Amino acid sequence: MVKAWKEKVVIPTYESGKPEKNPIFLENRVYQGSSGVVYPYPVIESISDEKTDHEWDAVFIENE
Repeated sequence: MVKAWKEKVVIPTYESGKPEKNPIFLENRVYQGSSGVVYPYPVIESISDEKTDHEWDAVFIENE
């Protein structure tokens, strides 16, 4: 039998910073194995130093 459900969970989270207003678009960047252009996705180069509790939607799936 398979069971699936959705519920809200609270997880301590470091919030992401604001997208760069004028990002530098590098086609041959090397950051955690990435390469290629980033446009049209926003470039976010910072995260918060403090974690806050954030409520997320979680999906659980169980089988026997």
